Amino acid sequence: MVGGGTVGCVIASRLSHAGHRVALFETGPLNYSKEVMSSSGAPLLHGTPAEYNYKTTPQAMLENREVPTYGGKVLSGSSAVNYGLWTRGHSTDYDAWAEHLGDERWSYNNLLKYFKKTENYQGLNVSSEVHGFDGPFSVIRGIKEYPLRTEILNALQQSGLEVNPDGHSGNPLGISEFTENWKNNQRQPSGLAYDLSKTDVFTDTTVARIDIDTHTKIATGVTLQDGRSVKARKEVILSCGAIRTPQVLMLSGIGPAEQLHSLGVNSIVDLPVGKNLHDHVSGSLFWKLRNPEQGLAIGSPLFNKPEYFTGTAVDWVATITIPDNLLSSAATSDGTSVDELNGPGPRAHAEILTVYAPIAGGGTDYRLPFDGTHISTPTLLLLPTSRGQITLTSTNATHDPVIDPGYLKTAVDRAVLCEGLRAAMRAMETPAGQRVVQGESPPPGFPQLTSASTDADIDARLALMGSSFYRSAGTAAMGTVVDSKCRVKGVGRLRVCDASILPMPIASHYQAAMYAVAEATAAMILEEGACE
Repeated sequence: MVGGGTVGCVIASRLSHAGHRVALFETGPLNYSKEVMSSSGAPLLHGTPAEYNYKTTPQAMLENREVPTYGGKVLSGSSAVNYGLWTRGHSTDYDAWAEHLGDERWSYNNLLKYFKKTENYQGLNVSSEVHGFDGPFSVIRGIKEYPLRTEILNALQQSGLEVNPDGHSGNPLGISEFTENWKNNQRQPSGLAYDLSKTDVFTDTTVARIDIDTHTKIATGVTLQDGRSVKARKEVILSCGAIRTPQVLMLSGIGPAEQLHSLGVNSIVDLPVGKNLHDHVSGSLFWKLRNPEQGLAIGSPLFNKPEYFTGTAVDWVATITIPDNLLSSAATSDGTSVDELNGPGPRAHAEILTVYAPIAGGGTDYRLPFDGTHISTPTLLLLPTSRGQITLTSTNATHDPVIDPGYLKTAVDRAVLCEGLRAAMRAMETPAGQRVVQGESPPPGFPQLTSASTDADIDARLALMGSSFYRSAGTAAMGTVVDSKCRVKGVGRLRVCDASILPMPIASHYQAAMYAVAEATAAMILEEGACE
């Protein structure tokens, strides 16, 4: 097992507990320190050794900024450093994936048992047909009761959105309670949630490449960065994430032949590794509170109940679909159509969070202090149509690859995010919203935005504020790089399972989805007897 991250720990645990000997290699250390385990500590881990602290190439649509993006560099990977949000996305996302592959194993209905298998829903009146109650992850929602809970709900409803009593049932559209996976105000990293006691775990150990017999094109093991070789009795499973997995594949001779030859790497299989990179880009607006003295946001001395500091200070998440008529011209300019992009049924195009602090992603210079005077509405593009790529800089596995996500390259992505931001503005412009905020606080030199603002004004703000929500995926895509059983095309005894295999975006915060995919993959391997 190459990579002891979110997915790698799941598969290693399941296979080893089924009686198979599994060696798991993780570049980072074992680190379950107080800082890592804190449910509210994720922002403080950026820039530390607990993370890969990447920067993208300059992004043309974001003022040529190099946008920060992150990944866990410890055992448990990004599950040890993320923000703990727990969403599944829309069933249509998985059904589109299954249709694209011609394999129903990846449809929502077939993955449902694995979603349920991971969950231990806490204190909620939900159906056992939809959710699980015996899984490794404690899933909580609606327990914090922030001061603005009712007012924000009213504002979202007055803007035309409807309450969805369970946004994690395969249809997230509407207003749902914010859901996270903390237990006793502590993080649940995958390497703790899943028992690794029967796995041979090697931390602080970097895999330089996968060893492949050039005649048979069968993976035989791995070579470590220090030169040692480790043989695999049955197969090698790669799970280093959407940025490092393509790097390891390419360093092993699997990837675009021309690029590999330019670096002196012998090409074994010519595959589009590193292509199809997609990520959830976001834009945030700051709103000045009308009555900050009432203790409504982080930084106010009256915003002080202990439960307020479990995870992220949010009550509600609003997930919206963008009407076809608002996307049609953008799709045409991109050389496609709304029908081709969306398929049947409404899609979850954008997500709006209302955070009780002025939260913005990394890479923007516009910041406001956490002094209790502002809240924010980060808005996420959930189904990006823009695609980027990962490329190598050298043959050294410890060097960062080049990351070019191509944020907002397509007219459709810009149109969706514009309409998502307008939806956030409309909520704050309702009578309920106006009782909460005075208005939007623009950066110096920028006009105050309203729902009537032009696309040009909103695009200009996005250029300044646009940022990653740290969900890179797609760079070893199922259908082009791996088959529907996660096997690398043209190479025997080699699989990939992590977010790199997602052929298309999913409208979720990926950890819940990837745990289900990991469980499904482990079950598939065991059913095949590949590890016997």
